Amino acid sequence: MFVGTGYSYLQEYVIHAAQAVVRQSWTDVVGLGRMVLSYPDLPADSLAGQSLTRTKICRTFSDCTTAPRHGLRSGCYPLDDFYKSLQPDAAGMKAIKKSEHDASSNS
Repeated sequence: MFVGTGYSYLQEYVIHAAQAVVRQSWTDVVGLGRMVLSYPDLPADSLAGQSLTRTKICRTFSDCTTAPRHGLRSGCYPLDDFYKSLQPDAAGMKAIKKSEHDASSNS
């Protein structure tokens, strides 16, 4: 069994790409890791033939991986209202992003 990964980076094209690689037997299944943090209903919407909700599609901001590296809960802080209002984690993520931005501006 082979699981294709990294498809969240394809954003709007994730479903078409996933269908193509499975159909061509390049992989058996496609994992949707960070994509389901911002858009947990994506698989159901796709299987139901519904258009994807663009505002929920993962934009690979990486907050979901940055947060746990700093002891915070993993989630989509930029797109998910639950995580936007989750305190103190949301404030912590803002501080981390500001600190990272400031550090990259000074280099």
